Amino acid sequence: MAYGNFEQFIRNMTRVMGSVNTKLQRDLTLRTRVARRFSMKEVAELLSVDVTYLARISNEEEAFPDGEKIGRERTFSPSEIMLIRSIIGSNKGARRQHLHWRKPGDPVKVVTFGAQKGGTGKSLSAAHFAQYINLFYGLRVGVIDADPQATVSLYFADEALPLFQPDTPTLADFMGVDDPGAETLNTPTPKELNAIWQKTPWPGIKLIPGGANIQNGDISLFFLSRQSQIPVYRILKEAIARWDSENGAKTSAADLRKKDGSFDHATYMNALEETVDVIVIDQQPSLTLMQLNGLIAADTVVIPQTMKGFDLATLSTYVSNIGEYLEFIMGFEADIEVGSGAHVVLPTIVQEQNNQDTDQILDLYRRAPREILQVWYNRSDAIANASEEYKSIYEYLPPKSRRTSARAFMANANAVNDALVQRVWPELPKRGFADAFIKDRWS
Repeated sequence: MAYGNFEQFIRNMTRVMGSVNTKLQRDLTLRTRVARRFSMKEVAELLSVDVTYLARISNEEEAFPDGEKIGRERTFSPSEIMLIRSIIGSNKGARRQHLHWRKPGDPVKVVTFGAQKGGTGKSLSAAHFAQYINLFYGLRVGVIDADPQATVSLYFADEALPLFQPDTPTLADFMGVDDPGAETLNTPTPKELNAIWQKTPWPGIKLIPGGANIQNGDISLFFLSRQSQIPVYRILKEAIARWDSENGAKTSAADLRKKDGSFDHATYMNALEETVDVIVIDQQPSLTLMQLNGLIAADTVVIPQTMKGFDLATLSTYVSNIGEYLEFIMGFEADIEVGSGAHVVLPTIVQEQNNQDTDQILDLYRRAPREILQVWYNRSDAIANASEEYKSIYEYLPPKSRRTSARAFMANANAVNDALVQRVWPELPKRGFADAFIKDRWS
């Protein structure tokens, strides 16, 4: 046996790992994706309406879904909840807005979750955010997984979505940089770009999966930057604008009703698929040219960050490097518009019993109150248990022994995402979760 043969080592490990069944739980989850159902009371809370009002509408509207009986409860899937929201939101008698789709002509909003270091809960934070705004506001969401490891993809894919297949398009294909040997940039048409989005079991949520060829994108961008005058840092920004030019919002809430006032189910189904209202990008934990594109394309950047000293050093490196990139870019394009929205550092995996973590948040907030979120993700066994099943807290069905911790973490996730919504869409109605968190911790 030849020791020190790295190539042989890699081949052996590839063979060994190919024979180890690491996919059992993952494949089980993909087959039963979005299996969770919500009671009438939970649906009313998601829609911010009274249960009695919901019960009345269920009797008045023929299109109202029947749901499914589980014990004494009448329960509904996320797809049925989206339908209920659209029925209520398109009702001329509704007292408030329930369907918060962007209006025709409005540009798509882009929110990027990025960090220098892995293990900060970045992908899960992005998944929670996408699912929260879908459940609580009915937003149609496009999730772009910019990580070759495709972590966030696992929270949205089912068995019908060909994850990890070499011919499944990724962000590199969307940007037209999937061929490292190409001497010129490939620019997919709006129709070709739209075909790259993959349907998910979540109503109104589409996905561009992560995958290994995202690394090809970095190689392509490197050579394009040397061989041509192409501004390689805004290729994604331009691809999104090109896609949005022909695949933007066309349907309003009023269009979901026929002339006789009845709900138009066919128009609703088309509207659900016609576009997305926001794109959520989950970055690879690094700062490569591909990841720089995700930052330049963003209206809002969220940096999930743990509060340990060593980890904060990586945050310092991350923002310093971004600053240098931006200074370089501004030297070429002084008038380029970058990140016109609010940006924030989101503390994650915080141990509230450890004063060092909370003291660090307080210190950072005092120094930069606009940049540091007052709401954070607590360290929780509940999400660790959910992650073992490749599920977010909004999909996780805990056993009896873990229901209390799961409910507590869902309340925590609601508070974080309520706070993020206030930063990204200050015009949307607050749900009060963040205010309750801040009052409890900061008073």
